[in-house]
Amino acid sequence: MLDQHEHLDVPHRLIAAPRPLEVGQVVVLRDLDGRHRWAAVDRLRFTETDTIYEMQLGHPMPLERAVEVGAYESRRMSRPFVRVPDVHRMLDGMREQRARARAEETARRSRVRPA
Repeated sequence: MLDQHEHLDVPHRLIAAPRPLEVGQVVVLRDLDGRHRWAAVDRLRFTETDTIYEMQLGHPMPLERAVEVGAYESRRMSRPFVRVPDVHRMLDGMREQRARARAEETARRSRVRPA
C-alpha cells in the first residue's frame, strides 16, 4: 500500500507514539498489509483537533529489520489503565455529589417562599 507513495500525511491520532513527533524525526511505518518503511517527518500541520505529520517515505524494510530497530518494543502507555474498582469509586462519588446538589437545591427552595 505504501509502495505507491513517496510522501504521506499522517494524523497523530493514528500513530502509536507516547509523545508528539518532531520535524526530522525518523520512524518506521507499517501499512495495512504489514509492510514496513522508513519515514522522516518533513513538516507539521495543525488542525483544531490533531497534528498532521507530513512524512517522506524511505526504503521498504523486512520485518526482521523493523524488530531490530525497535518498532515492536513494548512502550509504556501514556495513560495508565483504569481498573473496574476505580470506575465504581468514581461513579459512587458522582452519585454522592449529585445527591448533595439536589439536597442543597431543595433546602434553598424551601427557604425562599414567594410572598
